[in-house]
Amino acid sequence: MAAIRVAVAGPNGTLGPPVIKHLVKQGFQVTLLSRDPDKASKQYPPPTKAISADYTSVEQLTEILQQNGPFDCLIILINRDQLEPQIKLIDAAIAAGVPHIVPSSFGIDSSSPEVHDLPQIQGKMKMEKYLLGKANEGLVSFTGINTGLFFDWALEVAGIPINLKGGPTFLADGGGVALSVSTLDLIGQAVAQAIHKRDEARNRFLFVHSAVVTQKQLLQYAQEIAPDRDFPIVEVDTEKAAAEAREKMQRGETGMMVAMPLLMRVSFGLGLGLFKKVDNEFLGLDVMSEDDVKALVAKYVNKKW
Repeated sequence: MAAIRVAVAGPNGTLGPPVIKHLVKQGFQVTLLSRDPDKASKQYPPPTKAISADYTSVEQLTEILQQNGPFDCLIILINRDQLEPQIKLIDAAIAAGVPHIVPSSFGIDSSSPEVHDLPQIQGKMKMEKYLLGKANEGLVSFTGINTGLFFDWALEVAGIPINLKGGPTFLADGGGVALSVSTLDLIGQAVAQAIHKRDEARNRFLFVHSAVVTQKQLLQYAQEIAPDRDFPIVEVDTEKAAAEAREKMQRGETGMMVAMPLLMRVSFGLGLGLFKKVDNEFLGLDVMSEDDVKALVAKYVNKKW
């Protein structure tokens, strides 16, 4: 059987290493479309191949895909905020005859009406609408993968779900709301498996997670691991904080931190950060045990920042 041939756009971002690792591990032929092919070549040695790509040109992207293909799938790992490059990649894939796309849909489920107005996902919403329209026309098929919060990435940065760098954790509505989280490695596995099952997962949004956690649970683990350390908290009423955020935005204030309470309200206050049903079994993905979760927290509690 011939190897599945995939093109990966955006290999130098957060999801590049785990996704490409599992594509190579599972025997895919991988071509990287990168704005910095030298960097990509150094990070991903053969058998992967890196090619210079201009994400502003549908014509150049189409030519690259035609000349280096045929490809069975295009995987887009570009940040979801970058709408225009994603649209151009979708158009180029269609023009080049690439039959299937895994878009940059990673993260929160955008199907709930309460999520639609979040400033953080407007690019994702527009991209998904555009891709769905092309799929409905029969021009291409896709498989979207919703992952919830990137778990290990989030533990390494200050903020949600907990702060392990010494600053306060913003405890949303008491900290007992369950949240779906996925490790970067599981996301890499999910992408590779979804491509293997692309016929069964045609024009579907899949849901995966590594674990279901709460802020209180993670803080408890951190305290058990480092009993002599202080892990301060700031209690947040997400309904009140979201209302204040909307007032600021109406006054013209912008920025990630201004809009953050809206995401907290949706994820925690409304409980929409929890996937009610996941496709882990369909994709052959394991769920972390409690000991696994605690070990991951310990890795970052003990890290020398």
